[in-house]
Amino acid sequence: MTRIKDKGVAGESLRHHLRAATMAAHDLLDHAMQAASGWQTRSDYARFLGLQHAARVPVEAWLAEHAPADLRPPLQTPLIARDLSALGTGLPPASPPFDPGYTPSSPPLAGVFHVKHSALGVAWVLAGSALGNAAIGRQVKRIGDGVWPMAFLGDAAMMAFWQGLRARIEGEPASPAEAAGATQAAEAVFAHFLGVADGGQVPERQAESTQS
Repeated sequence: MTRIKDKGVAGESLRHHLRAATMAAHDLLDHAMQAASGWQTRSDYARFLGLQHAARVPVEAWLAEHAPADLRPPLQTPLIARDLSALGTGLPPASPPFDPGYTPSSPPLAGVFHVKHSALGVAWVLAGSALGNAAIGRQVKRIGDGVWPMAFLGDAAMMAFWQGLRARIEGEPASPAEAAGATQAAEAVFAHFLGVADGGQVPERQAESTQS
């Protein structure tokens, strides 16, 4: 997964840092998720929802345990579970625990991480996915003749959360520590989802991230 060397350019917003650092990973995940599931048939759509549920369970669990209340996006896994039930499909096993301080391309940055910085990066990825989900939802509505369940793809609460978070992270320059912590956490989310999309595997946690 591509990383940028400079995670903290003075005067730039956190949103700018995050977008620049994860652009390649975002594109890679989009292609991998569509290749692994797609949504051209009812079974494709169920597989897509299953991958989303498996990947999101541990990420939502991490946020629930560590993140401040204002950095916890609306839960999506109950909505996905509702859609899967409507499709007559059971819940998949969750993927292994999520660690925002580890990605395959580099070890944790010791001393850099702060819970709030990590939570910002994690929340940014999950909330930003609402934009892609809206686009997928339009396709699913057309392909499924408007009868496939879309509680997850049509969730207005996540879109509202994303709009608020975007305004929060693009309004002021980010500190180097905030940019570094949020960026690696965001990369960790992409790596986690990519591992699930590539075959249900996520990177093994080789070291504990430092949280304070």
